[in-house]
Amino acid sequence: MSTAYDPAVDLGPIVDAIPQRRFPGTANLVSVVLMVVGIAAFATGLVALDDRGVFAWGSFLVGLLWTFAIAQGGVMFSVIQAGTWGRWGRPVKRIAESFSFYLPVAYVLLIVFLILGLKIYPWNPATVVGAGPVDLMPHSPEAWASKPFWLRPGFFAARMLLSVGFMIALDVVFIRASLRPDLVAAQQRLGSRAPAWWSRITGGETDVRRALVSGLRTQSLLVPILGVTYALVMSLVAFDLIMSLAPWWYSNMFGGWTFVSAFWLSLASLGLTISLARDWLGISRYIGANVTHDLGKLMLAGCMFWAYTGFAQLLPIWYTDMPEETDFLLVRMFLPEWSWLAQTVAICCFLAPFTILLSRAIKKMRWPFAGICVLIMVGIFLERSLLVLPSIHFGDPRDAVHAFVSVGTWLGFVGLFVQVVGRVLASIPPIGVTDPHLETHPWDVHVAAVEMQGDI
Repeated sequence: MSTAYDPAVDLGPIVDAIPQRRFPGTANLVSVVLMVVGIAAFATGLVALDDRGVFAWGSFLVGLLWTFAIAQGGVMFSVIQAGTWGRWGRPVKRIAESFSFYLPVAYVLLIVFLILGLKIYPWNPATVVGAGPVDLMPHSPEAWASKPFWLRPGFFAARMLLSVGFMIALDVVFIRASLRPDLVAAQQRLGSRAPAWWSRITGGETDVRRALVSGLRTQSLLVPILGVTYALVMSLVAFDLIMSLAPWWYSNMFGGWTFVSAFWLSLASLGLTISLARDWLGISRYIGANVTHDLGKLMLAGCMFWAYTGFAQLLPIWYTDMPEETDFLLVRMFLPEWSWLAQTVAICCFLAPFTILLSRAIKKMRWPFAGICVLIMVGIFLERSLLVLPSIHFGDPRDAVHAFVSVGTWLGFVGLFVQVVGRVLASIPPIGVTDPHLETHPWDVHVAAVEMQGDI
């Protein structure tokens, strides 16, 4: 197999295993069951609740935001690795990139939501809750300001589709540049046994070195562009899809808090995926305790940033005590129907992960590390639910029907995401077989290696 460097390990068996690899039957069955549960839960919300589907569409939005964050975060993990010439994350870079194949699915679901789900927004003239923009000024006209111009259904949908579509288009170009040299090399080795859809990415290229050089150049060009685009578009998504559910409330830091937590969620999802799938993909020997240890440290940083930016928003709202800002928090932190969820989010998103991830040993132990990843993923789901659902439902969400609609719809999105990513991982090289940064740099020095082995 022609590559641009002389690998220290033989990656041929990884490529040779691709034609025989299949999406595991158990994972396939579980994901299908979850999708069925999700459809049933969403349908129940549409027909069994007396709010004309508002709570169901709110739950749909939570699931969409959650899975979209994982998919886009996977791209950003690859962007960070490319931009910093990082080596520690290269063994799991391809797995993170596989999340991006869900993005076209998320875009279609976003279109569905923008067509059918805008009824949950109180500023929408066709909404089924509230009585229109005039009644949405509980305190002062200044709190409403120019929002009637910004919050128009057509303008709202157009900027969502254009901004998210532009970011996904950049993602596709970046992921193609990263994946293409691997597929060219693997195609040369497999010949007619290579999946037919690879040709859409390779484009007839046969020179691995040329594909690699071109791919690295494209990635380097897109790294700063994607970094800025991610921050701007994900902030706009947070402001429009979440904050405008309570259109008189605002927080300048909300965008940053949301897009960083989205990346944090993707890191936890990556940690869980490599814990579960490394044996199936045949890459266990390349994912040592040092990889999960480094990933765990990055997750700890995400936990601290989530808490810091959350507190940084709460503090000025508390000391200024303006009704336009405090209502949003009072409902979620003091209303008995929702305060329990705010407390649970604080535990799942900060207290528990911060305490656990301080341990060096846990970050290097496969299943305990997978457990903390699950805790963070569930915590961010609950956090997104806390941000979205109280704006459309003041009642207690713990009754059987509302709980089934909320959790069940989210599980449906989980199942769909697993289906897409699992089938992609089954048909591509799970590790960058031509990546020149896959091997440890000869200048790297690992200190106290003997002492660290006792924690594995």
